[in-house]
Amino acid sequence: MATDAQLTTIAEAMFASCASVLGALVDRPVLAGTATSFDAEGSLRIDDRWVAALAAIPDASLSVVLRFDKRDLARVVDAMLGNPESSDDAEVDAMQLSIVSETVLQIAGAMVEKLATEIDASTDGLHTEVIDRTADFPAPPYVVFAAPIDIGSSHTTVEICFDGKATNRIAGVRGAAPAPVPAYVPEPVAAAPAPARAARPAPESHPASFAPMPPTPLRAAAPGQANLDLVNDVPLQISAVLGRTSLSLRDVVALQSGSVFELDKLATDPIDLYVNNILIARGEVVVVDDKFAVKISELNPNAEKS
Repeated sequence: MATDAQLTTIAEAMFASCASVLGALVDRPVLAGTATSFDAEGSLRIDDRWVAALAAIPDASLSVVLRFDKRDLARVVDAMLGNPESSDDAEVDAMQLSIVSETVLQIAGAMVEKLATEIDASTDGLHTEVIDRTADFPAPPYVVFAAPIDIGSSHTTVEICFDGKATNRIAGVRGAAPAPVPAYVPEPVAAAPAPARAARPAPESHPASFAPMPPTPLRAAAPGQANLDLVNDVPLQISAVLGRTSLSLRDVVALQSGSVFELDKLATDPIDLYVNNILIARGEVVVVDDKFAVKISELNPNAEKS
C-alpha cells in the first residue's frame, strides 16, 4: 500500500493542477492550500452539496473519486459568464448545473492526467464522468484528501478519495519530496483535454437541391402610399430559418467539421421568414443566379391562429 507521504505528494500535485485550470477559467490568481487527509470507512454519500466525478486510468487499472462543492463552482460559472456573484442560499438552476458539470469534467481531466504522470502511467484512454449514484463509487474504505482552493477573495474545497485498490496500485510510485504548490498566474493556458466519449456513427445525409428561378422585380409603391418613402430606407434584418433543434452543452462542445444533426422540420416543409425576429411569411428555398433565395408561399402565417 502507498505510504502517507506518497499519497500526500500525489494529492498536492493534483490539487495544484486543479488550481491551474480554475485560474485559467476565471482569469485570476488561484492557489491550492495545504492538503489534509482522513480515513473514511463507509460509503461516500451523494447529496446536494457535492458534484462527484469518477476519474479512471486504464493503463494502471485504477480510479479515484473527485468531489467539488456545487455552489462554489456555480459562483465560478458566474465569474466565467460575467454575472454578479450569487449568494450562498441561491438555487443552482439547470443551465448553471449543466455548465458546472462540464467544468467539473475539465478540472477532473487535468487532475487525473497529473495523477497518471505522477505514477508513471500512460495517459492514453483517460476517462472522467460525473456520477450521481452511490453504486458507481469504488468500494470503501477510502483515504480522503481535502484542500482549500483560494479563488481571489473566495475559496472552495476539493476532495480526492483513494479507495484501497487505488492506494495499492500507487504503491510503486517513485518517492519524491513534496514540491511547493505555486500560485496560478493568469496567462494563456491550454484547456484540459475533453473526456473521451464513445464515437457515434453520423446519420446518413444528402445534399439539398433547389429549383432555379429568376428574381421577382420590385414594384412601385401603390397610389396613396407615397408617405412610406419616409421609412423606406430603414434597414431591417431578414432571416430565413430552415429549422431548429436542441442540443446539450456536451454535444455542442463536441461538434466538429463533418458533424451532422437533425432539425425539427421535414425536407418538404416550408421555411420560416423572420423580419427583426417577427415571423411574417413562409416559403420554399430556390436558387437565383447560383445563390439561395426564398419563394414566398404564405404571408402572415400567424393571422389565422390569432
